[in-house]
Amino acid sequence: MKLKKGAILSNLLTLKIKDASGDLYFPESIDDIVRFSYEFDDFRVISGGSNIVAGKLEKPVLYMGSMIGTSSTEDVSENAVRTFMPAGAPINKVIDYSVKNGLSGLEFMAGIPGTVGGAISGNAAPKDSSWDDVCGSVYYVRKGAVSMFIPEFGYRTLKNAPEAPYVIYGADLILVKDSPENVRKRVLYYLSKRMRITKPSAGSLFKNPDIEPAGSLLEKAGMKGYEVNGACLSPKHANIVINNGGASFDDFCRLKDEAQNRVLKMFNINLELEVKYWYA
Repeated sequence: MKLKKGAILSNLLTLKIKDASGDLYFPESIDDIVRFSYEFDDFRVISGGSNIVAGKLEKPVLYMGSMIGTSSTEDVSENAVRTFMPAGAPINKVIDYSVKNGLSGLEFMAGIPGTVGGAISGNAAPKDSSWDDVCGSVYYVRKGAVSMFIPEFGYRTLKNAPEAPYVIYGADLILVKDSPENVRKRVLYYLSKRMRITKPSAGSLFKNPDIEPAGSLLEKAGMKGYEVNGACLSPKHANIVINNGGASFDDFCRLKDEAQNRVLKMFNINLELEVKYWYA
């Protein structure tokens, strides 16, 4: 397994935070992941880096953004297949595979960045969609042991996730047979609903409270377009966090704190983070 000490992590994060760094490990096999999880009591995992805000990290970082293992597909019924996907498989590549082979179930993820492992761990999905409908089994490594569980998903969460730290290395996806043209049409439909974000971004900064969407609360609190040295809430949508250039981890912390404080003061609502802030 390769190690790069003090690696610059900016290019592994979709938010491109300028001072993100840490000791970065590159596993080349499941055995490498097993040894890593046994050696370290605590660590971070980066895959697509699409929902992470990080600065200088003291904990070791395992890079799971590459394909470890191979995908495989088998029939489970006349109308459905089970496809094993490595955790590092990019979502856009899995969508392409589904379209090409006429396999339906993941169209709702079209246009959403990241990898299979990261999407499952946070139940990344648009409103009214969930990995509940497509993820059958999750395979993971924890403290040097390889295990499997049947996932239970909640809003932006994996409710029955193993005790941290753990590493997802793959998942079984249950997909329905369809024509490539039908799958393509649904992919294009979901793509048409995506907001175009041209700046480096980690997507939604906060989860939506039950009472009102976070974006609406933030806009009423005057946070739409609010910026701290490049760390910004988009002028298009007050809950989309972007990097206008050169923003540091501290800048994004100050942005988060200001947003939470304003909404708490105005509405007595404590906004819960959707992205992960890594402080060490």
